[in-house]
Amino acid sequence: MRIAIDARMIKQGSMHGIARYVFQLLNGLKNGPSRHQFFIFVNRGSPLLNEEWPAHMQLVTSQAPWISLSEQRELPKLLSQLRIDLFHAPSFVAPIFVPCSMVMTIHDLNHMVLPQFYTLFHQMYYQLVVRRSIKRSRFILTVSKFSKKEIVRTLNLDPSKIFVTYNGVSEDYRPIMDREYLEYVRDIYGLPERFILCVSNNKPHKNVHQLVRAYCYSNVDVPLVLASPTDANLIKIAENYGKKHQIYFSKFIEECHLPAVYSLTDLFVYPSTYEGFGLPPLEALACGTPVVVARSSSLPEVVGDNAIFANPFDYKAIASALEQGVYDRGLRDVLHQKGLVHSRRFSWDQMIEKTLKVYELCERQPLSESSDPALAALASTGPLRNESGRERG
Repeated sequence: MRIAIDARMIKQGSMHGIARYVFQLLNGLKNGPSRHQFFIFVNRGSPLLNEEWPAHMQLVTSQAPWISLSEQRELPKLLSQLRIDLFHAPSFVAPIFVPCSMVMTIHDLNHMVLPQFYTLFHQMYYQLVVRRSIKRSRFILTVSKFSKKEIVRTLNLDPSKIFVTYNGVSEDYRPIMDREYLEYVRDIYGLPERFILCVSNNKPHKNVHQLVRAYCYSNVDVPLVLASPTDANLIKIAENYGKKHQIYFSKFIEECHLPAVYSLTDLFVYPSTYEGFGLPPLEALACGTPVVVARSSSLPEVVGDNAIFANPFDYKAIASALEQGVYDRGLRDVLHQKGLVHSRRFSWDQMIEKTLKVYELCERQPLSESSDPALAALASTGPLRNESGRERG
């Protein structure tokens, strides 16, 4: 098959959850044998353009930014021009019309479940474009049983159409023991000698404001490091408790440094109220770090009984969990050992293997050209000029 994968969300210095998922998928396809031909859609300046790719993988540069109206016109043209058999949209972004079979990866439904936290453009995009794309997809991949239930409940989809492919933990995530390297990483990010860590953006459902309130209420005297943009509202909360001096905002932590940062951390905290998977706490477990997570959404499914849980809507409960995670030495030792074992159950190789099986299921059940007249008409168009420039190999 000729398979196209959208990787435009991978950008220099911004490896968020979806981008990391796609990067790992491409890395697995790159290093393994394949009887398929893959075409990877990227934007100009993508770090993927600087890598060497095998003969069965070809990069194609697109002018349309990720999450834009222009992608609705350009992507179908590229798919038709390249004679693609299957298009994988590994995020909620996909054209309404595509001239081939399509599978989508839906990591979560926070845009639909929590629309009040997103701009009007994003709300309309999800309602008018994403809903139709999901309905039109041959199959849906998702990253947890929780997300599968949410998709079935919210979109009324057939559960047999949805496949759970858990995210994985790279082998790079392990306890780092090299003290010289650890101090080098500490200096890069200005980290204190001891600290609690939260890696998150500042979207409301990430619940960082509740974490800061809980930290300030607690008896914990270890500083709190937020690997997120500086937020005046969070600083104001800390000021009200007289703990502003204990809150640190770190610059963006490069993925290559994350294992060391996790290894330096006394405790990792992830208070999010809504997650499709929640990769950071699993990576922290892989580095031997005790973890506090919210008892919500997919997080209990992902970390099992290998973390300290707290009600994310109760700052006093989070404060108690922080105190336990920092000061209960016996519990910390148990979580350290259990976390190392549990995290190894999640591998990117398994995700890639299951994804390929879904691709091949589409191959065995080809899309009928007569199933959608609009798609059939689009598929029959002649050769199209690639307005984004030459294909990159």
